Amino acid sequence: MDIDKLRKAEIQRHELTAADDVYTFYHDETNNIIRLRIVEGRLNVAKLKVFVLGGVVHEGEARPIEIQALREAMRIQKSAPEIKLEHVAKGSFLEVLGSKKLTTFLRWIADSGLMVHCHDLDPLYWSIADIIDSIVPKLGDRSLLPYCALLKSDLAAVLRCNLPATVQLFDAYGYPGLSPEGRKPFLEKLVELVDHYRAVLQPQNTMVLRNVLRAGRSLASLDFIEGFPSNLLIDEFSTFYRGRIAIFKNSGHTFDEESTIQDHLLNTPLTSNSRPVKNFRFADSKAEPGIQLSDVMVGVLGKMHTYFTITDRDDVAIDRAALAETSLENASLLRDLISASHEANVAFLHHVASLHDLDKLDLFLRFPDGAYAS
Repeated sequence: MDIDKLRKAEIQRHELTAADDVYTFYHDETNNIIRLRIVEGRLNVAKLKVFVLGGVVHEGEARPIEIQALREAMRIQKSAPEIKLEHVAKGSFLEVLGSKKLTTFLRWIADSGLMVHCHDLDPLYWSIADIIDSIVPKLGDRSLLPYCALLKSDLAAVLRCNLPATVQLFDAYGYPGLSPEGRKPFLEKLVELVDHYRAVLQPQNTMVLRNVLRAGRSLASLDFIEGFPSNLLIDEFSTFYRGRIAIFKNSGHTFDEESTIQDHLLNTPLTSNSRPVKNFRFADSKAEPGIQLSDVMVGVLGKMHTYFTITDRDDVAIDRAALAETSLENASLLRDLISASHEANVAFLHHVASLHDLDKLDLFLRFPDGAYAS
């Protein structure tokens, strides 16, 4: 697989300007469910959580990362072979924010010249995005194109209101492998759900989403949700590894050992200009301090982004207002670290998520350039 075509498309789509710079990335992942499918009318996982691939990154070639002082400051037992999130904080996102060890960790990351990077993905949003992408480009109304992300976000908000009913609907029509005869009734059922849960959307948003779904009934095909394996929502996650390797092809990437991902990359070797891509490797986290730091970082980010998918906006505002002392300091440290990383390179942070959840992120962390700056 040649990464340059993928790389060029991503750079153009997101207007990335510093993808050629040299960095050293350390990666870990959290909430990799391997595959998302519907089995006997239910999802194969009990709870949907946001997948995060990311960790820490620094400018330039690889350099030693000495974490002994950090271990001592966080009072990690000598018998622990590596630092993991469980040594720093446990529980829900809000509980994690209350950890003084997390304060020590976030301060140490910032003071060590390290930045954060991540690719986060909401599996529900990713699973339903193809519905909108199958319809809008074919309608011939160019004015709708800038609103694709909002339409996906609104549809996700509706379908999230009653996830069991959503899964049963998908199962009934073999989504994302609709048959031609199932196209129209499937979209009609979606419109019914939009009508039933219209209270979660602004009236104008409801009207536009309804009109788009209804217009899709007259299309000759829905290219991204017809003819595919039935009930297989997400096949695997290696494509996101390839994406990070491709975009930052001049940088070095060290990944935690993941046999499933390694097998996928071995079966489809990466090339650039017909030459093998050799800018990445897999390593044992016990021997790589950068991966250990990444374990903690992606663990926190995974809990944070999952919290936004399962928490109403009003409740996010209430939780934010209730933060105090250590929790408030950690929220500020996390905000500042994310802001500094984004300022250094916008490609460090990539969200495959609802715009409504990203609004909650801004509401909670209160970024300096956001609507809720403190």
